[in-house]
Amino acid sequence: MSCSLSVMASENAESVPHCQPNSFGMTFPQGADKIPHMSETIHDRIRERMAELGLNPSSTSLKAGLSREAVRKLLGNEEQMPGGKTLTALARALDTTEQWLLSGDNATRPAKPELRSADVEMPLRHEMPKDVPVMGTAAGSHLRGAFQLYPDPVDYVRRPPTLINAKNIYSLYIEGESMVPQYHPGDLVFVHPDKPPRFGDPVVIQSQLSAEGALEATIGIFLRRNTEFVTIQKHNPSAEIDIPRETIAHMHKVLTPNEIYGV
Repeated sequence: MSCSLSVMASENAESVPHCQPNSFGMTFPQGADKIPHMSETIHDRIRERMAELGLNPSSTSLKAGLSREAVRKLLGNEEQMPGGKTLTALARALDTTEQWLLSGDNATRPAKPELRSADVEMPLRHEMPKDVPVMGTAAGSHLRGAFQLYPDPVDYVRRPPTLINAKNIYSLYIEGESMVPQYHPGDLVFVHPDKPPRFGDPVVIQSQLSAEGALEATIGIFLRRNTEFVTIQKHNPSAEIDIPRETIAHMHKVLTPNEIYGV
């Protein structure tokens, strides 16, 4: 194709250079190619915190003191908003604030505590298998209350290195406040069924109040026992609870931090 162009010029027309391509530069506004992100919802932030903490919906529910299916049902319905008490419980279980769950404002998200590194060799992640079953919740209430054990694990947590060879270890989330300040709601405890408890040890007592009834678990300090009762102590308020021995299915030792970390 010939590059010769016939240009009709007028008095004020611009001259077109010979063989100049007929092209025009286009200017795009800065950032015009960016697609705005959809705004996050409270459901997204709950999922985010669960992932950061290594929790699943069942374990989050139990840690928050809710029914086992509560979080799964909440996350399955994007139109559902948690009520005030549920929101408070979720914020506590997910180690964040109600304001952050509702708005996503990072200014309301609690800062992580500053920790000074210890001069010790930390175990590698693969050296701490995630194989300790979470079997439910143990009540920090006075014997009866919203606590339950499940026949199957609701989750698994990582095994501390000092318990690498321990058999039959399981864990529970604390519910209620009667063991504060020793144990708070949502705390995870490791239980060793094969280690005999001594007087003064924290214990989990599994009770079955009827032949058809499910196992219920409560935590307390092992004070004494006789032919009729096992007596445990609660902290908040201070009280001694007598549990009939005929209802006790198992009494298991709760490991202390010193026993868990080998101090």
